[in-house]
Amino acid sequence: MTRAVLAASLVLLLGAPTARAAVPEFPQDLPGDVTASSVRSDPDTWLVGAKPGAEAERVAARFGAHHSGLGNYVVERAQARGFAHALEARGLLVYSQANTVLKSKQAVPDDPLSVPPNAWRSAVVSPATAPPPVTPESPLIALVDAAADPAHPEWAGSAFSTLPGTPVTNAHGTATAAVAAAPQNGVGILGVWPGARALNVPLATTPGVPEGGITCAASGEAIGKAVAAGAAVINMSYGSPSRCAAEWVQLYFAIAKGIIPVAAAGNEFQQGNPLEFPASLPHVVTVAATTPDGRSASFSNANAAVDLSAPGVGIMTAVPPALDTDGVQDGYQIMDGTSFSAPMVSAALAWVRAARPDLTPDRVVQAVRLTAKDVVSPDGQNRPGWDPLTGFGVLNIDNALAVPADKLPIQDPYEPNDNLVWVDGTAFGRASTPVWQGGKQVQVDALLDKQEDPVDVYRIIIPAKKSASIKVIPRFGDPSLEVFTTEAVSVNDLDGRVAKSRKVGSKKTEQVTVRNKGSKKRSYFIAVKPQGSSRYQERQYSLRVR
Repeated sequence: MTRAVLAASLVLLLGAPTARAAVPEFPQDLPGDVTASSVRSDPDTWLVGAKPGAEAERVAARFGAHHSGLGNYVVERAQARGFAHALEARGLLVYSQANTVLKSKQAVPDDPLSVPPNAWRSAVVSPATAPPPVTPESPLIALVDAAADPAHPEWAGSAFSTLPGTPVTNAHGTATAAVAAAPQNGVGILGVWPGARALNVPLATTPGVPEGGITCAASGEAIGKAVAAGAAVINMSYGSPSRCAAEWVQLYFAIAKGIIPVAAAGNEFQQGNPLEFPASLPHVVTVAATTPDGRSASFSNANAAVDLSAPGVGIMTAVPPALDTDGVQDGYQIMDGTSFSAPMVSAALAWVRAARPDLTPDRVVQAVRLTAKDVVSPDGQNRPGWDPLTGFGVLNIDNALAVPADKLPIQDPYEPNDNLVWVDGTAFGRASTPVWQGGKQVQVDALLDKQEDPVDVYRIIIPAKKSASIKVIPRFGDPSLEVFTTEAVSVNDLDGRVAKSRKVGSKKTEQVTVRNKGSKKRSYFIAVKPQGSSRYQERQYSLRVR
């Protein structure tokens, strides 16, 4: 989970409403719209998202749309409006947006700082700490990035590989992979988890598109390939100030499979400090950069999404010799940026997953971020706890390995369930398993976070002519309770809400009763949200249904 702020609902610009509107929390832009013309994007294509299924595929074929995974489609710009309207008329439209341009997060130019090659590794793990043995079953780190050079001498004897077919034209993919997994082989540097199973998933590039040719569609498609390859952790050292719905859907699909996504926070603090995506999406582990003396790097973005930080200044790493630009073409270069902080955390998460199989993926994330080492504030004061510059502090793998399980937050089940779209079948093509469908009482213990995980939605089935008694019991903080019908498209769709309970106070149980008056069983959606003005972001509660 991350401390992300969900974007405000966008205006629906697709014409008259139908029986089921598009999802309002997703982009709803078409060629010619003011919002669409304000972003950098591929001039020839558009992205349109549909509820996955055969009917959407038939509509897509009519408009020549290319399927890029789940319900994501890439279509020629001239066909986008017609394609979106056709999907909307059938109640299948999820989103539409420009095929926005993303960029790598390495660029902090002209920093002359030079440090010994492995000094950054000793800042995140003791050299005396032995990593887990690497086996074919070890957690796979998938690095979605520029194509890496698998022939670099750094990889001799390692488990590193890359998906073939993309030429190596940029040093970034090799550099990030080496930070994560460069083996102990007497050559070059040592990665965080030396010799870890690591897979470079090249981002397809489009000629004529700025910022290296990386588009929103390419990101979504590459994340899908990482999922298909069996990744345990997905590293993304790139981003954009524009949300990419194709990327969002693929990442949430990955999270539902127990995969941990990690993203670089961004290097634009001195250029306005914008929110970056995918780093600012909920449930993405967002990584900021620190200097060799453990301070926040001047370029590193700071916001509520930041979970923790790792060294990002003066990072000696491997690059393709032909692309080595420091004056000595030896295949190694000192680089700066949150791009190199993120793969340190990705490798750490894979390491902890291997070493602590008793922890669920979300509790692995908690072990890594909550045990980070506090960072001194820019004013020289040491203020323990989270801050927007460095999150919970600098990565410390030794602490993450040692923290007792009973000192970590409880498992947060059924994620991602931040809105109806992730639970009702709209995004993934199939509705989630109901937590209750009549009969004896069930209890779900779960967490909320005002920034990272602002809503929990659960599907229940109420039998015909029966009622459901629903309670939310606060354990920490103050949650609220709402219930929606299947006609609702969002937890903000008040027309689809059939019950609510909002008693202010952290010791007051929320309770409603919902009756299905129909002659057939019916699905309903329970939404639990944080409320109140507590200075704490987190909430813990028990949901009971009978």
